[in-house]
Amino acid sequence: METITRDQILEALAQDRFLLFGQPKWTLGKNTCNTYEVFIDLMIAEDQHQVPAQAFIPVIEADEELTMRFGAWFLEKAFSSGARLMKDLGMDLNISINVLGFQANRPEFVDRAVELVARSGIRYDHVQFELSEAQPLNPTGIANLCRLHDAYGIKLVLGNFGTGYSTVDLLRHVPFDMLELSKDFTAEITESERALKVSLAVLQMAQVLDITVCAKGIESAEQLELLEEAGFYKAQGYLIGRPMPLDELAAFVRKYAA
Repeated sequence: METITRDQILEALAQDRFLLFGQPKWTLGKNTCNTYEVFIDLMIAEDQHQVPAQAFIPVIEADEELTMRFGAWFLEKAFSSGARLMKDLGMDLNISINVLGFQANRPEFVDRAVELVARSGIRYDHVQFELSEAQPLNPTGIANLCRLHDAYGIKLVLGNFGTGYSTVDLLRHVPFDMLELSKDFTAEITESERALKVSLAVLQMAQVLDITVCAKGIESAEQLELLEEAGFYKAQGYLIGRPMPLDELAAFVRKYAA
């Protein structure tokens, strides 16, 4: 994999050379889709070749200033594209937007987020902020997420639970509405009884806390059936839909929305 530098990322930001993709989240039991996660999946290099996210996201996550620059750009694009998508479809969707810890830790994060939601016209109760596992939250970040949830009704998702900084301890401090079970767990549930038991234990813990669970990384019908029978609420993965450009996502949602 090629090495992407900080300067290349900053230049790509200045020239809008990142591409937004959406991936559907399937509602189990209803077989519908009215929620999608939006993220950056590709960067277009100066020579026009496509650079995958795994080549540049770690560079961003390791740099606090770069996180802030990238995060500000991404939030604005996520909300504006979401508003266009919903207008084109003529329906409200739930949009799940990735947020890094360093972003949430900034004192101005709440005011900036609220401004972008209001400008987009998307209803607060249709916005989900999905906290990445890659960076830690500090007390300011915890307070900011609590305020967005309690004062504005924005839903909170704990991303890739069980990996990185996405830990049980955060559940004591932040009122998450949903946690995402990492694909590291779901990948083995049909072959490993231990992996299945751990996944079910996470589900049972979440149910006690009145938190719904989305299982990520679903790639087989057997996995999906097993998780649906167990009581999981949402599922996401290549079996359901790969990350896709937003015009393709619109066609998918139009077909499967409730």
